[in-house]
Amino acid sequence: MELNKIKTIILVCVLCSIAGISKAQTPTKYWVKFIDKNGSPYTISSPEAYLSSKSIARRVNQGIAINETDIPVNQTYINQVNATGAVVFQRSKWMNAAIVIVTNSTQLTAINSLTCVLNTTPVAKMNKFNEDQLSDAPVNSKQLKTTQTSAYNYGPSFTQNHQIGADCMHENGYRGDNILIGVLDSGFDNVNNNAVFDSLRNESRIIDTRDIVAGNTSVYEDHNHGAMVLSCISGNTPGQLIGTGPKAKVYLIRTEDVASEKPIEESNWIVGAEYADSVGVDIMTTSLGYTTFDSPFTSHVYGDLNGKTSPMSIAATMAARKGIFVLNANGNDGNNSWRYIGVPADADSICSVGSVNGGGLHSGFSSVGPTADGRIKPDLSSMGEGTYVCGTAGNFFSGNGTSFATPILAGAVACLIQANPTKTNMEILQALKATASKSSNPDNDYGWGIPNVCRAHDLMNGTAIGVNELEKSLGFKLFPNPAHYYTSFTLNQKPKKVQLTDVLGKTTDLIFTESQSGKFMIEFNSSMPAGVYFISIYTSEGFINSKFIKE
Repeated sequence: MELNKIKTIILVCVLCSIAGISKAQTPTKYWVKFIDKNGSPYTISSPEAYLSSKSIARRVNQGIAINETDIPVNQTYINQVNATGAVVFQRSKWMNAAIVIVTNSTQLTAINSLTCVLNTTPVAKMNKFNEDQLSDAPVNSKQLKTTQTSAYNYGPSFTQNHQIGADCMHENGYRGDNILIGVLDSGFDNVNNNAVFDSLRNESRIIDTRDIVAGNTSVYEDHNHGAMVLSCISGNTPGQLIGTGPKAKVYLIRTEDVASEKPIEESNWIVGAEYADSVGVDIMTTSLGYTTFDSPFTSHVYGDLNGKTSPMSIAATMAARKGIFVLNANGNDGNNSWRYIGVPADADSICSVGSVNGGGLHSGFSSVGPTADGRIKPDLSSMGEGTYVCGTAGNFFSGNGTSFATPILAGAVACLIQANPTKTNMEILQALKATASKSSNPDNDYGWGIPNVCRAHDLMNGTAIGVNELEKSLGFKLFPNPAHYYTSFTLNQKPKKVQLTDVLGKTTDLIFTESQSGKFMIEFNSSMPAGVYFISIYTSEGFINSKFIKE
């Protein structure tokens, strides 16, 4: 039985002994682990009673069987716990456990005496990732000229779309239509009014909201972090900000209480993830993470970051095993004494996301791997430094953090899943890794590197092999690099189009000529400033995206 494989989820802790609890103690939350799911009215053969048709279809499409972890916690066991005077606050079917509010030692003793209870352990409080950094002033949009393509007018958000090939997918008609994304965060302040989400609201693509923290469905008055994260996916203000998955549908799920020190955030996330699974999301993206506990006896240490110790990490792996493409921010501790990833970025089978800048260089603040058991983390990297986002007042500015790198990639993955509906989440992840910038030499700064969703799409459809295969087959080589007045490239066919942009998405004028057979020259405008530039070359066999430095 699969539950036996996760028996380490709830650790027996001496801190939960009766001697450690006084009758006058402030209410404490405990995980209560149940012994089985016997006597449940639900069965594996009738999953429609507890899973949506979309959730069942996702499993069927990916060849994933319904099993006992999908069955809800036995309500009879919940009733027995409530009868002790304690209050069941939340429940987790994947863990076969409940989070219970205990106010005195008598209640805890009664709970531990129940034959349906395996063990109990306190829910420990954790410290969140360091805060993402936002610029003090909005970007001057007059200085950031827009970039028009046949799909969208991206404006300053061009680079974050272009770097991972999201604009290419958009141009080919893949914009995340009918793909469900569960966004788990700290709140979505003013998303119900902010103009950047007009199309999201007008097209009824906010499918549902859920506040796990407060136990209701109201998420629009809480923290603003989730709203900024959502703008990276769903924002649509032409000439300013276009999200990477501008037509995706979303579930907005609040799991984090930033104003509180209640020891519940990790557990909230587990409940939120189970909800997301039950309604049938295709993608789950989270820009939260945890490292240390308050108590030295229960703190995460580096050795715990193996994907098998933290309940949240185990749940993240479980979500991936249910067929969901799970993304989680790698963390912002790269410049701190704790440099490493947090929970649940250490989970297996998920996509942990690191940060790079617009030029593709690793961000110093981006947390690094490996996991304690030696796996490379992050898995992939996208633009989390200088990311263009929208604030709750409808103002636009740049921000830094793996919190933004993660939804940037999540929206692009929605486009990729739309284009490849029969592929499994693992096939999608492997295609992204195989076509990413460091696919041949992954490391613990970049992971497998910066992905390109158009190349991943080509790979899964048999028209590409890897990140360098198109360049090799077409004989592409860019030189000189760095360049002063011009740069050249070789290609064994005449390009359909050549486009040059800076890191802010501004299209740069150029003189493009074929100097000799198979060799093409790009002369720069005399006023072109020094810096990093992207060159996009569209051919009959696909597109090549490269970059160079203008000195």
